[in-house]
Amino acid sequence: MDDTRPSLLVRLRDPRDSGAWGAFVDVYGPVVYAACRRLGLRHEDAEDVTQRVFARAVNGLREFTYDKTRGRFRDWIGTVIRNEVYRFGRGTKNREQGQADSALDRVAAPVADDTWDVAVRERVLQVALDRCRPTFESETWAAFEGVWLGGRPAVEVAKSLGIPIDKVYVAKSRVLKKLTAEVAALSEDLP
Repeated sequence: MDDTRPSLLVRLRDPRDSGAWGAFVDVYGPVVYAACRRLGLRHEDAEDVTQRVFARAVNGLREFTYDKTRGRFRDWIGTVIRNEVYRFGRGTKNREQGQADSALDRVAAPVADDTWDVAVRERVLQVALDRCRPTFESETWAAFEGVWLGGRPAVEVAKSLGIPIDKVYVAKSRVLKKLTAEVAALSEDLP
C-alpha cells in the first residue's frame, strides 16, 4: 500500500473508484448485515436492507467531507442502518396490519451501540490483516503472527521458526507499520 494514498473515506466520493467501493463493501458488508440480523430481520430481509444501506451510502458519500467534529463515519452508517430497518419495519407493518413483533418495534432510538462499534473495529482489522498478509514472505508473517496475534514470547517464536530473535522483532515491526497504514486507509475515523 502506498502510504500517500488518500483514505478510503475520501476515495468513496468517486462512485467510479471500484477499489474504494470494493474495500468499503469488504469492511462494512458483513457488519451491516450482522447489525440488521441483530435488529431482528430474517436473512433475506437483512440482505435487502444491507443493499438499501449501501445505496444510501453511495448517494450520501458523493458530497461527503470528513469532519470529525460532526461525528464518526461509522456512527453515521449505524444511523443509516437503524433508519433503513425502521423503514423496512414500517413497510412490513403496513403490509401485515398490526403484527406486534415487527422489526420496527425492536429498533430503539439512536444510542451509542458498542456492539456495532466493536464489530466495525474487528472487521477493519480483519480486512487490513487480509490485505497485508500477501505482501510479506511466509516467515515474516509467521513471526508476526506468533508474537502479535498469538501473544507468544519472541524467543519462543524465534526458536520454533529457527530464526534469530532480532528477525522476529523486525518482522513484527514491519508488519505492524504496514498494518497501521492499512487500518488508517480503511477507516480514518478510528482512533
